Amino acid sequence: MEQEKKKKMQTDSSPTMATGNSSYNYANNSSAQRKMTDVMKPRIEELIANKLDLGRLAANDNTFRVADLGCSIGPNTFLNVQHIVEQVRHNKYQTMISTHSAASSSSLPEFHVFFNDQINNDFNALFRSLPLERDYFAAGVPGSFHTRLFPKSFLHIVHSASSAHWLSRVPPEVVDRGSPAWNRGMIHYGESPKPVEDAYRAQFRKDMGGFLKARSEELASGGMLVLVFPGVPDGMLQSETQISSVINCVNLSILDLVRQGVLEEDQLDNFNFPVYFPHPWEMRELVEENQSFSSIELEVVDPEESTWLQGGVGLREWAVAIRAAMEELFARHFGGGEILDKIFDGASQKIAEHAEVIMNTKCKELPLLYVALQRK
Repeated sequence: MEQEKKKKMQTDSSPTMATGNSSYNYANNSSAQRKMTDVMKPRIEELIANKLDLGRLAANDNTFRVADLGCSIGPNTFLNVQHIVEQVRHNKYQTMISTHSAASSSSLPEFHVFFNDQINNDFNALFRSLPLERDYFAAGVPGSFHTRLFPKSFLHIVHSASSAHWLSRVPPEVVDRGSPAWNRGMIHYGESPKPVEDAYRAQFRKDMGGFLKARSEELASGGMLVLVFPGVPDGMLQSETQISSVINCVNLSILDLVRQGVLEEDQLDNFNFPVYFPHPWEMRELVEENQSFSSIELEVVDPEESTWLQGGVGLREWAVAIRAAMEELFARHFGGGEILDKIFDGASQKIAEHAEVIMNTKCKELPLLYVALQRK
């Protein structure tokens, strides 16, 4: 019996986004992530215009290489990389050509974009929707971005949006009954005791440490690493954020199904969200420990500026957005079809019931953590 319970323990996390023609298809339910991209566009434009030093990058290399990590199935990844390619071409190379009489349009490099995600990502769906008219060559690179994916000093810009908060796995301690960090009856650390949050933080430090080490080897000297993902302002608790209240509503829905006998208590006890929302100070520590990067910008974008739910995902659509991002993870653990419908229909109802509490949390939006680093 104990062995069966251990088999049910959720420690790995390689979820992919919902695909196909379902109404929960990630491609049709990623407006929040799109809003995140729109908010960050001016910052990325300024970063490329003022900080990208073409002189430090390979002068004789006529190919400029960009990687988007955690690309999913689109369409946001295509918007992200197209914006980067356009900014590098127009704000850097063509400006350089216009100011140097010896240079010509033949000095423009070719652009090669690499789309990365987990090996079980639906790359067929991704490339079926690849823009036909594009000014870059495209390639897919399957694998975890917590480890090396590219040759040394190969890339010039690495970008990742709404992905770096995903952990490589659920911290083993939180599904271990003998651990002080066992997260009984909960699916995330936001409303849990400190040992649970500590376990999540330790897993994030390990994963992000591996992420930065891999990128430090793959980026050419002077290359840029740009990360945009949800974070929590320094001095604020995770439980004070809106997303924590929303996740708690999903938790309450699962609890109801356990009480009704639809799900087993063990299924709840052994399930946790494999995501961690770091504070800026945590990222600063990790960058300093790595020692391979110069920190250009590391900040939480003001919640008033990052209202990426406005015009995107409203409260009643939160459950759909979470389902689109985590459906495969839930289906693997709880089962698909009717069970998923019960979980997320219940979550939507809980969100409606707790709307006043959710809207009055200390942090009404989950702010965005913007990290721009340059390889030394």
